[in-house]
Amino acid sequence: MIRLRLPGWQVVVLMVISLALVVSSVQAQDDAAYLQHRQKVMQAVGGHMGSIGAIMKNKLPYTATIVAHAQSLQMTSTVIEDAFKKKITEGKTDSKPDIWQDWDKFVAAAKKMGEESGKLADAAQSGDMAAIGAQVKALGKSCGGCHKPFRKPKEERFKR
Repeated sequence: MIRLRLPGWQVVVLMVISLALVVSSVQAQDDAAYLQHRQKVMQAVGGHMGSIGAIMKNKLPYTATIVAHAQSLQMTSTVIEDAFKKKITEGKTDSKPDIWQDWDKFVAAAKKMGEESGKLADAAQSGDMAAIGAQVKALGKSCGGCHKPFRKPKEERFKR
């Protein structure tokens, strides 16, 4: 058995370094969990938007389900703010730091998406395809109002 005799200050330095590594590791795991949650929230938004788009583009006989998708989007919009409260800009994220630099604008954009998806649910309940189409366009515009200032461009997203 090898015994090292280190002066007291070296023992303290080693303990501080070890503690820093443990804290850093825990922080990285914590950030990964928050990031995963945030990405799942946004994937849900994308899934509902994609389904609505497929119904509209392919003229599928599921216009009644647009109501459910729109209502789900409206509910999901209420958790976006919480999903982004923890500032994580490193790793596999499409989020720009601008989110946290202009937090009020980001939150307003999420609320706008909720308002527009509620209007889409109302339009879809009417069955008026012209009104549904116009509101899908308005909802898409609200999504772009957040993506343009707060999401990395495609060329940056795919470099990860």
